[in-house]
Amino acid sequence: MKSYVLGLLYMDNWDWYEKYYPATAKLIDEYGGKYLASGVKPDMKEGNEQPSAYVLLEFPDLASAQNWYQDPKYQSLKDLRMTGGRSEIYIIPGGV
Repeated sequence: MKSYVLGLLYMDNWDWYEKYYPATAKLIDEYGGKYLASGVKPDMKEGNEQPSAYVLLEFPDLASAQNWYQDPKYQSLKDLRMTGGRSEIYIIPGGV
């Protein structure tokens, strides 16, 4: 069953992005993941704080999404991302 990763970013600066994106995209691909959507300022209908940006990833299964997030190579990339602000990351099992 497919799984998804939803990231909401609340950034003060984007200095980290140029280094982060290529390395993260490669790692996502290694775990069979792919980008479904990403962009800036989603059309927020409810909530208290407008995210600066969002990302939606799809993985073949829950284990792949969990393993990607826990990969030691991703830990330093998470630290890099956090230099720009804060994020909310959700791993969501697929299925209805």
